[in-house]
Amino acid sequence: MRSPVGEGKKRLLEALFDEFGENGPSPNLSMRQVAERLGVHHTLLTYHFGSRPGLLRAVLLEARRRDNLVIAETGNELGFAALCRAIWNFYSDPAHEDRIHAFFHLVGLAVYERDAFQELVVDIDGLAQLLEAAALRDGATETDARQQSIIATACLRGLLLQRLLTPTAEVDAAAERLIASLAAFEGGDHASSTP
Repeated sequence: MRSPVGEGKKRLLEALFDEFGENGPSPNLSMRQVAERLGVHHTLLTYHFGSRPGLLRAVLLEARRRDNLVIAETGNELGFAALCRAIWNFYSDPAHEDRIHAFFHLVGLAVYERDAFQELVVDIDGLAQLLEAAALRDGATETDARQQSIIATACLRGLLLQRLLTPTAEVDAAAERLIASLAAFEGGDHASSTP
């Protein structure tokens, strides 16, 4: 009896992580080369993932799901700024650089082909939700917590992109400055600026 389609895709994702690690296959490998490394026919990858970007999207979504679990475990009791620091430290680690490249590559594609990357677009708020929960733990209102999480997520992503483009100590210093400014909200004034 054949396995349900979702099970086959899940097994392929596990095989991809086993073979290529957390960052997935190199962008230099074709679908055929990836399939050869996995010991499967390339049409199986095409069937489950559609295309090279579809394969990268699936690997990145699974990696981000795993990352968010790790960050959530470490950040479950952290305040907003401390969680921002934990997120920055996690993603600015050179071990995750390939994944960050893949993330920005796919986000760029999603800007032009939103429907094709809808799953990525929907999933992109995972970190913002973790940060929103931290801001609520710090005593922020729901509105302020949501806005702070959006600002922090956008700023951290922007700094990660800047770090890829110009990897200097200045970018890390700017990240630390951002996080220090966010710390001002912890235990302080959470009053909304709107009437």
